[in-house]
Amino acid sequence: MNLTLRHQGRRALLSGLALLPVCVQARATSTGGTAALLGRPDVWLLAFALLGALGMVLGLGLVRWQRLRLKARREALRRVRSERTRLVALLNAIPDPVFFKDAADAYDGTNPAFARLTGLSEAQLQGHRDEQLPVQPGWTRAMPGSRAAVQRSLNWVERPDGSRACLDVLQAPVFEDDEYLGQVGVARDVTVQQQAMESARRAATVFEHCGEGILVMDAELNVIDLNPAACRISGRAREQLLGHSPEMLRAIALDPELQHELWNKVDSVGKWSGELLDRRPDGNAVPLWATLVKVPASETNPLQYLMVLTDISRIKETEAELLHQSLHDRLTGLPNLALLRDRIERQIHIAQRDHTSVAVLYIDLDGFREVNDIAGHRAGDAVLRETAERFINVVRASDSVARVGADEFVIVLSGLVDEETAMRLGDRLIQSMGEPISVGSQHFNLGASIGLALFPTDGESVDSLLRNAEAAMCRAKANARNTVQAYRPELTRVVQQRFELTHALRQANEAAQFRLEYQPQVRLSDGALIGAEALLRWRHPTRGPISPAEFIPLAEDTGLIIPIGRWVLEQACAQAARWQGQPGKPQQVAVNVSARQMRQSDFADTVEQILLETGCPPQALELEVTESLLLEDAEGAIELMTRLTQRGVRVAIDDFGTGYSSLSYLKRMPVQTLKIDRSFVSELGSDNNVAAIARTVIVLARSLGLDVLAEGVETAEQAEWLRREGCDWAQGWYYGRPAPAEDFVAPAVAPPRQETRRRLQLA
Repeated sequence: MNLTLRHQGRRALLSGLALLPVCVQARATSTGGTAALLGRPDVWLLAFALLGALGMVLGLGLVRWQRLRLKARREALRRVRSERTRLVALLNAIPDPVFFKDAADAYDGTNPAFARLTGLSEAQLQGHRDEQLPVQPGWTRAMPGSRAAVQRSLNWVERPDGSRACLDVLQAPVFEDDEYLGQVGVARDVTVQQQAMESARRAATVFEHCGEGILVMDAELNVIDLNPAACRISGRAREQLLGHSPEMLRAIALDPELQHELWNKVDSVGKWSGELLDRRPDGNAVPLWATLVKVPASETNPLQYLMVLTDISRIKETEAELLHQSLHDRLTGLPNLALLRDRIERQIHIAQRDHTSVAVLYIDLDGFREVNDIAGHRAGDAVLRETAERFINVVRASDSVARVGADEFVIVLSGLVDEETAMRLGDRLIQSMGEPISVGSQHFNLGASIGLALFPTDGESVDSLLRNAEAAMCRAKANARNTVQAYRPELTRVVQQRFELTHALRQANEAAQFRLEYQPQVRLSDGALIGAEALLRWRHPTRGPISPAEFIPLAEDTGLIIPIGRWVLEQACAQAARWQGQPGKPQQVAVNVSARQMRQSDFADTVEQILLETGCPPQALELEVTESLLLEDAEGAIELMTRLTQRGVRVAIDDFGTGYSSLSYLKRMPVQTLKIDRSFVSELGSDNNVAAIARTVIVLARSLGLDVLAEGVETAEQAEWLRREGCDWAQGWYYGRPAPAEDFVAPAVAPPRQETRRRLQLA
């Protein structure tokens, strides 16, 4: 429109200028010449009138032209505003973030979606570059190369709420003529699509690499896709499985009940899980845990089924192994007590039905404890394995051999069996232990004490048979080891008494029912008090005093001798420390220690600790040990006693001569005293053979440089005989009965008659 107005003004001006010479010429012609014309005032007046008219025309044209131009500008501005309004509305309506940047890479404008993405308003973004923002969008600047250069990138940005979004960003440079003005960018939120793609990628990775077999089947249960694990589990190639129904599903048809359960579950809840058996082409059956899932049809996909297969062969093997371990002894592989009870229960049912018998033989190994103490538990394990093999070789294949304790076995016989038959089998079991068991360079001689109980005469339940067979075994072990003892009703009472006494013994140690009494020891030459022996006494709250001969062996068997023996040592050492330097009180206390105590690896350290804690001088303590310690581990005993004597503690051999005496070891053992057993002393006046043995012990001690103490001296004649034969010390009722420490009194006994010459007679 501006160009049109401009052209119209030009044409009017030119027309006015063209008319001016025409009018002048016409006027000159009519007046007779140009010169004359120019000299006339009216001519000039006419010219000026024409020029004024022309100027007016030009002015009116210009005014009109300006109005038209202003109107055109207003129309253009209106259209621009309208376009801008539509553009702003469009940008505001676009859900994707849109941004404009100037040539300096600073933000020139954004839409609300961009503000929602970054949490920054357009005013906050205006004039700022990306690195100046608190939230970094993450896209790079579009390089102003070609006009058509468009950059595309995927960028992860952090939203104001802390979540992350994936943006597909398109950036393009903006040019006017050849001048780079900036760039425009559009960022589309593809987080959902990206997550879906990532999920699909993970699913594909899982499908390809997971250890479970995955089969995708159509509505007819034909395989349309599978992963490598399915081929490995089934033992078939991919081509062998595609287009065919899985073998395990075809096998279900042979079990109508399972088939009905499977499809009823799939139709009702959409899936079924259970154990199936797949047979591989090589004939091996593989247990599988299968999950069949129904994938309903949709507008784009038909009905499909998904089956996930897990090979549970190892699980089955582990279950079988765990079951075997739970029912069998780990060391010997024999049935344990749980499986034994089940087998006895089944044999009882069979015997009741067939009117037959069941025999239960309860076996305890004699001497096994010493194997562990001497050679260690590894040697003990080897002995137990060898024992189990020997027992298995004796019994029938239909009989059961079980290990029910550390060194206890049970054998169950069934069928036409009676007491005589079972006793003969027991004898063969004992004979199987006749040969020594070799472990490395060591050889062990073990026996077997066996108890027998029969169903139904000796018990009608599993518990009663086992209990009564064990009672018979205890009888065999107590009376005559290495024998078979059949159960008799009176044994139940004995076992009950032993059980009650064991329980009472445990309580006695905890309830301080024990006390020590001291029996004086004197020198025979002058009757002077040289020491005292600490003797353990037990007074039960209801049963009264209980003999040491009854509870000491029980404490040995149950292991209670260890804590009880420590308590005795502590009390005796503390009392010896209190007596030191007191006139008429023992300056030395003798304490009996069992072989089981001395077999403890820390026994010497325990003695030293007790001496330090009580303040007892080492020379005030004498430990009395039995000869049985030599039989078990002579070298170890020598080493232990050497350590004790080096500390200053005296060592005496108690009851010398009543057992096996190894003179070769005796000369090497660091002992200071031999004690003659009371059984020899009590018969000195009535049995010459006993007197000869006592005399020999005295001579032997003298030749080895040892002191001799006689126990059980009750008469003056016995004391005189012992003094005359060269015995050094004595103790017994003749010198004083055992008494508590507070009641202890030195014996007032006149020294025996002196003789001019000591007579030594060798038997």
